[in-house]
Amino acid sequence: MNATADKTAAELERQVSARLAALPDVDSSMIEPHAEGTKVILEGSVDTVFSARKAVLSAETVDGVHDVESHLTLTGNKNGASTSH
Repeated sequence: MNATADKTAAELERQVSARLAALPDVDSSMIEPHAEGTKVILEGSVDTVFSARKAVLSAETVDGVHDVESHLTLTGNKNGASTSH
């Protein structure tokens, strides 16, 4: 067995959160990763589709992550807060 097979969901979530926090122009405080085996689900909200893509691509680079599913919603706001119309 390799080291990545031994990672727990909590470890993957922590590593993905750290990777997201390192993104310079993405507010990661509104993104919550959930790991199911080697799949990570990103939930929360981001301001633009570009921020969502960056978050997914960043999560995919974490060792042990084999699939990323985005459940991110777009707010259109720079601060990431959702708005009601």
